[in-house]
Amino acid sequence: MTDGGTVKVTAEAHLHIGQLLNLLQGPLGDVLSQITSHGLALTDPAVWEGPAASLFSSTIWPAAQQQLDTVRATLMELQQQVGGVLGNVTQAGSSGGLPVVGSLPVVGGLVNGLTSGL
Repeated sequence: MTDGGTVKVTAEAHLHIGQLLNLLQGPLGDVLSQITSHGLALTDPAVWEGPAASLFSSTIWPAAQQQLDTVRATLMELQQQVGGVLGNVTQAGSSGGLPVVGSLPVVGGLVNGLTSGL
């Protein structure tokens, strides 16, 4: 925050917030779901049996599953917080604080490709 209560939010900040939110909503959650699915599959005696499988099923996987659940809950909380920040940044932008992406000056062909359809 700067003097006088003015908040500075750059287009770069808006971009990073959006990208972080996209990662939290997509690939990261998908990876956690895949880890859970594979871990659970390995606890099935029809899939894997023996001393190592027994240790995995009784000790290793339950601890890992608990940690994954904690990570998932933490990431969901972060996703909500980032979503709130993005909403605040977007609101600040719509009140004149930030330009709308489609109204940014075109610097080159790359910018046109990035902003087309926005």
